[in-house]
Amino acid sequence: MAENEQAVKPKSKKMLFIILGVVLALAIGGGAAYYFLVMKADSHAADSKPKTPDLQIFVPLEAFTVNLRPESTEPQQYLQTTLNLQVPSEEMSANLKAHMPELRSRILFILTNKKASEITSVEGKNTLITEITEELQKPFSGSQSEQKITGVYLTSFIIQ
Repeated sequence: MAENEQAVKPKSKKMLFIILGVVLALAIGGGAAYYFLVMKADSHAADSKPKTPDLQIFVPLEAFTVNLRPESTEPQQYLQTTLNLQVPSEEMSANLKAHMPELRSRILFILTNKKASEITSVEGKNTLITEITEELQKPFSGSQSEQKITGVYLTSFIIQ
């Protein structure tokens, strides 16, 4: 009987090492599979999430009614227009509202310097929008930083 017990013990140690090896291999394989399937998928999902666009704020301006520069043969013409300014943040919106008199003055100077023939075409309106954008991005009096105007939109435009 002693021989049988000794004979069984070496087999059981050998079997124990085989089982431990298989369990260890399965654990390593499972850990690697988890890493590649779950951890890599999470990092790809984080990369592929669409970036939320910056919040855009619109600042409506009261209507402008101005005399246009006279054409040589035309009677006096008037422009009535309403603008909306697009800015990237509430802070910028508050800054524009705080400087509204200066902002409106800058726009009035641009509008009153135009002839009706210069702003009736699409190109003329686009040029006007560009001029207004450039003028409004300059720092206001008492401020060192430039304004960030991301868009100027004409919401009403009547020439009479």
